[in-house]
Amino acid sequence: MKPRNNAKSTDHDLFCDFPITKGKLAQELGIARSTIGVWSQIALYRIAAFREAYPKDSEGNPDIESPLSPYQSWVLVRVGRLMDQLASANRVRQAISKNPNYFSIYTYRKAQENLTQLSA
Repeated sequence: MKPRNNAKSTDHDLFCDFPITKGKLAQELGIARSTIGVWSQIALYRIAAFREAYPKDSEGNPDIESPLSPYQSWVLVRVGRLMDQLASANRVRQAISKNPNYFSIYTYRKAQENLTQLSA
């Protein structure tokens, strides 16, 4: 993988107010679109809530080409943070399996609430 334009782009959680494309998320984080693709594949197969957040296509499968929900964007930043810390996709997969709550919708909502309280 090529180095990130901004090495600190995944140091903090990202909270979007709207759906965002993978390309735009990559641009915001200063990384390659293919990197978002790798992180997305890891999340898709390891985090059920991430997979379920995609709209379904006509056959009932996740439409992985659709824009990411705010929750999915938040998850991908967290996957990116783990990739930066652990430097291996296999280690990240293991970490996700061992710590599913780190990526849960509940954790996302609590973090979002905490952010709202800080800014109020």
